[in-house]
Amino acid sequence: MFKNSVDKENIAVMYLRLSKEDGEKVESNSISNQREIINSYAKKNQFIIIKEYVDDGYSGATFDRPNFKEMINDAYDKKFDTIIVKDLSRFGRDYIEAGKFIQRIFPENRIRFISVNDNYDSKSADMNDTHLILPIKNFINDSYCRDISNKVKSSQKIKREKGDFISAFAPYGYKKSEENKNKLVIDEQAAPNIKNIFDMKLMGYSSKAIADELNHLGVLTPRKYKESQGFKCNGFQNIKVGNWSAKAVNRIIENEVYIGNTLQGKSITLNYKNKKQIGKDKEEWIRVEDTHEAIVSKEVFAIANTMLKRDLNNSRGKDKIDIFTGMLFCKECGSSLIRRTVKYKEREEVFYICSKYNKEKSCSRHSIKEEILIKAVSKIIKTYIEFNEKLYSKVRLIDINRNLKDKQIPILKREKAMTEELLSSLYLDLKEDVISKEEYHLFRKNYMEKLTKLDESIQYRVKRQEDTKDKIDKNKSWIIDINRYKNLSEIDRLSVVMLIDKIYISEDKTIDVRFNHTEELSLLEEMAKTDKTKFKNDIIAKKSIATNGNPKAIPTIMNKSLVSAESEVCYG
Repeated sequence: MFKNSVDKENIAVMYLRLSKEDGEKVESNSISNQREIINSYAKKNQFIIIKEYVDDGYSGATFDRPNFKEMINDAYDKKFDTIIVKDLSRFGRDYIEAGKFIQRIFPENRIRFISVNDNYDSKSADMNDTHLILPIKNFINDSYCRDISNKVKSSQKIKREKGDFISAFAPYGYKKSEENKNKLVIDEQAAPNIKNIFDMKLMGYSSKAIADELNHLGVLTPRKYKESQGFKCNGFQNIKVGNWSAKAVNRIIENEVYIGNTLQGKSITLNYKNKKQIGKDKEEWIRVEDTHEAIVSKEVFAIANTMLKRDLNNSRGKDKIDIFTGMLFCKECGSSLIRRTVKYKEREEVFYICSKYNKEKSCSRHSIKEEILIKAVSKIIKTYIEFNEKLYSKVRLIDINRNLKDKQIPILKREKAMTEELLSSLYLDLKEDVISKEEYHLFRKNYMEKLTKLDESIQYRVKRQEDTKDKIDKNKSWIIDINRYKNLSEIDRLSVVMLIDKIYISEDKTIDVRFNHTEELSLLEEMAKTDKTKFKNDIIAKKSIATNGNPKAIPTIMNKSLVSAESEVCYG
């Protein structure tokens, strides 16, 4: 309690606030400057300051500030009767809330409020002109806060559109560049874990199995890793702390940041007073490609995300990887095929059957042995690679620039130049009374509309020409990349997922393989045709597989991206 010799009316506290927006710019608003002004005022007016309440780095747009709330609670508990601030803007910039405190809450609780630079003291204030200035000042403060908020949002939008990374924390696997805090660089310590997650997904691990493996290896979760690096992760309070989960794995696999893209602006605050975040539609996100070094390739990313949508059953501790998990589908009903193992004549037989048949008996078995499937798909892939080699031998000789040249572009440009000449001569015709004023406006409108359409058409054709060239350049390298699989004696999980999208099994044992890069193949074939190169689309090869001692021919037919192989009836 207070000593009797001290009048309680002279006991006061000071409130100091500095926001992030003005903290580094305006020295007059610094904490030390505010303290000095208030102490000087207190000394002249015989106040004894018993406590400071400081909110450093908090916006004036909200009163949800820790030390402000503590001060108000202490005031309610009658620990003091007077609050002194440097000016109203330090108290708060929300004029409605500030007015509520100054004009209702403080008077009701007999709390004296002093704003030094505003020459305001609630003890002597009345409803004269000086007192009526307060709501106006509060309104100005609120307008300032709104203006700052809009400027910050505008600045952030510009940075996002440039591909600058502006979030507080770098995504797991990256860190902020020391030279440029808006640039992401690979975190060599965490990046191998990202690669491992994508590799396991390609190998057929479910997301839960990947999470279990990471936990088994003792890999720190993204939050724990950041904390181990000395970061304060207060912004992750709603995220469950603990081990890796399937959800955390999925977030990483779906995040385009790992292929070098920056996606920002996924949410928006309601307004500068209400900081609640509202999610935006994906179409509204700001997406900028190739802003930083990728950790995984675009192809691996795409395949991993395809696998994410399929049922996968490989996991840690499994004796043998199922190379077809998530790849096999029933040709008739579209359901996935499931793997089954049985003992047959003192040896294990592995085969696949339709999951819908297994569950509901509403489809047929579509049973096929794993051994036969591996041999058949191996031969199909070999034929597919041979096809691509022949295609590349044709395409690499093509003059891309000559074949892609759009003959309409120079015609459109000439027409544009003629229209511009006609437009520029209109004014002279009007001056010389060749045309009337009404005709001038009519002709001018028509020419302007025509120029707009010509510009749009030229831009569209130029862009299409450039995009097609880029796509073909990339596809040439893609074909070369495929050739790394041509010496495989037998397929493995990686070759299956990198080359194949889906494998359909018919009841009559036909194997229908749908490869990745169907669009690219079609484009390159079209290029070969455009170049008037004789190129046969279909390759027919005879292959044989020995089963039960009886060799049987399997015709392998390939047309563009489709390969079918008819195999003999197998176990099941």
